[in-house]
Amino acid sequence: MKASKLSIFYLGFILFFDTGAYGYQINGSVVDVRNNPVSYAIVRAQATDIKTMTDLNGNFTLKLTQAKEITLTAWKEGYINSGLKLTSGHKDVIIKLKPVPLYDNKDYQWIHPDPPTIFQKFYIVFWNIIAFITRDEKLNSRFKDNCSNCHSSFIFAQWREDAHSNSARNPVLLTMYNGTDMNGKSGVSPGYRIDFPNSKGNCSTCHAPAQSIADPWGTDLNEVKGIGREGIFCDFCHKIKDVELHPDGGYPGVLSIKFNRPPNGEQIFYGPYDDVIAGPDTFSPLYKKSLFCAPCHSAKFWDVSIYSEFDEWLNSPYSKEGKECQDCHMSPDGKTTHFAPPEKGGVKRDPKTIATHTNPGSRDAKFLSDAIKTDLQAERNGDIINVVVRLTNEKAGHHFPTGVPMRNMILLVEAKDNRGMDLKYIRGTVVPEWGGAGLIEKGNYAGLPGKGFAKVLANASRKYPEFNTEVKFPIPHWRQAVILSDNRIPARGTDISHYRFELNGTEGDCINVKARVIYRRAFKPWIDVKGWQLKDLEIAKKDFKLCN
Repeated sequence: MKASKLSIFYLGFILFFDTGAYGYQINGSVVDVRNNPVSYAIVRAQATDIKTMTDLNGNFTLKLTQAKEITLTAWKEGYINSGLKLTSGHKDVIIKLKPVPLYDNKDYQWIHPDPPTIFQKFYIVFWNIIAFITRDEKLNSRFKDNCSNCHSSFIFAQWREDAHSNSARNPVLLTMYNGTDMNGKSGVSPGYRIDFPNSKGNCSTCHAPAQSIADPWGTDLNEVKGIGREGIFCDFCHKIKDVELHPDGGYPGVLSIKFNRPPNGEQIFYGPYDDVIAGPDTFSPLYKKSLFCAPCHSAKFWDVSIYSEFDEWLNSPYSKEGKECQDCHMSPDGKTTHFAPPEKGGVKRDPKTIATHTNPGSRDAKFLSDAIKTDLQAERNGDIINVVVRLTNEKAGHHFPTGVPMRNMILLVEAKDNRGMDLKYIRGTVVPEWGGAGLIEKGNYAGLPGKGFAKVLANASRKYPEFNTEVKFPIPHWRQAVILSDNRIPARGTDISHYRFELNGTEGDCINVKARVIYRRAFKPWIDVKGWQLKDLEIAKKDFKLCN
């Protein structure tokens, strides 16, 4: 009898930790809430690359290099991540998976990203007491789940610095939408409501998406309230189940997004990990794909491609190489080991696996500078100085610049003698009119040696009021437009421009040639008339000294 019990114990131990040629192994199964086997589920040793998949009967064998206490997790599409902690005392390993909610709850109340207020903290305590007395966990206050409660030290703080968090309140957006300047003066073009006074537009589908879901074509950006003012916030992004693109256009932002908001009293978060089990989380490969970004970064208006970042990436070498938007804009910092503290269920991870949430872009000079490589060459031929500038889009996975068409880049080229006097410019391109007319000291570079890079739109219809009939410059993107020109630099593309200067009798002197690259978030005439505080970002500078 004793021998029989020993044999049974030994067999149970082998079922759990089998010490064979491959080290230790764990045997078990994955089932659903009705105890039916779940086939092809991913089973993983949490926060590691050690994983396997269940067979048709829901069974699995996971091989380990050593016997130790681990957390074993499981996931399959359509189910919430689940798992359990294991020690060598376990004889049977069964992981049970609950299904994700089947339908999107349109009455769902979004979780606020900010920490709860003092009043809300009292509210939390009150409802926690009621939930304890009634043993009804659904009565727990939703304020206890505010995103910053678990992610304040890393993700929340980064998101707060990201432009996405301010997308509904951005003063540049609101002055463009209303046709006002920064002082509130009305009738200052360009303005959407100037061109379309009887329309609220679809701007909210990307800039205030949480409020726009209920009325995509009838949401006024001036009337966005509550959590809608948080722009693109945590809970909004982590309720996205799928993206359905419409190549013909007409479905910007939330109109191309499939949500899965849970029933009242339940919760679900979609994300990039299949082994997060601290809460009701589920894995979605979409969160590491450029497709996730496409609803607001691929849009046609009037059948003209306006927001084309996703399309540019799709046709670039980066897409073919499998490099996604998140690889650059959410790249790990190499230091962070927890995206939530241990007391909140966070586990230590390889820093290379934790995405940042700063999303650097048009406001980050270093990020922009790293993308562009500048080469400057000059040679003297008698009284003539010939200059060649090569700008290579070395690291941006889309055109440079990109985004809303008012983004632009200016190349300035100058040649001076050793007294600091400008040489006569006799041949080559000049900065276009949208580079700004007026004092050079105030950043007005139109007509100077150099070049402007932008997607320039022109009116396709004459029924809209002109911003300024005396000056030629691009029109805003909400009008019926045609692409007048687009000389932006494609991913890994190079622009080569030539410039010729004359010496003006300074033979024998050294000539100093300089090239500067300036990034602007908007065209200079618009910046001036609107009063936007958008500083020029110098993202490259090269000097070349030419002596006899």
